[in-house]
Amino acid sequence: MSFYVKLEKMPDSPDERKKLIEKQFEYEKHLDSLELTYIQRKVAEFLLCRKGYSPQDIETNKEFSIGLQDFDFTATADLIVKPDDKRFIFVKCAVNSLDSWERVSAAFCRVIDSYQIPYAFITDGENAKLLNTADGSVTDGNIDIIPSRNEAESMLSKTSFQSYPEDRKEKEKRIIYAFEGIKCSPSPEI
Repeated sequence: MSFYVKLEKMPDSPDERKKLIEKQFEYEKHLDSLELTYIQRKVAEFLLCRKGYSPQDIETNKEFSIGLQDFDFTATADLIVKPDDKRFIFVKCAVNSLDSWERVSAAFCRVIDSYQIPYAFITDGENAKLLNTADGSVTDGNIDIIPSRNEAESMLSKTSFQSYPEDRKEKEKRIIYAFEGIKCSPSPEI
């Protein structure tokens, strides 16, 4: 039985074809090893196969401990794109209104690291928003608006990574906490 393997380009030779197929199978094996939702997998495949990122450039289901004045809580990032080991784009995979995830995505980018993650990408796997967390500007479009690895490297060289003002972090953390609190629990207590 034969099957179709989608390659990122038309191979120039049989050797190149073999290498492209091996690379595709390597990506598939890597994705299968991760526990991803349908949208996360679709976005991860898109980043790997169409945007030129490598598996090392993408963090999946990364948990962060966030401390408030009274207590700590854990928040999870669906995907984080980190070319050259610098967290550059936070990805929120949403099944509902993308608009409703803008504010919490910005908050997440502002406080989960020692510097602000410059961009938040919110998508349902087809439609998307790219949010500049420094100035709050939003670009609407489809999934293609996320920068390729080459574009991200160029953007990285022009980006200043600064921390969010300490006196404003508590508010951002509380926004994240509120959104984490309304998520559905995987094992509800009845």
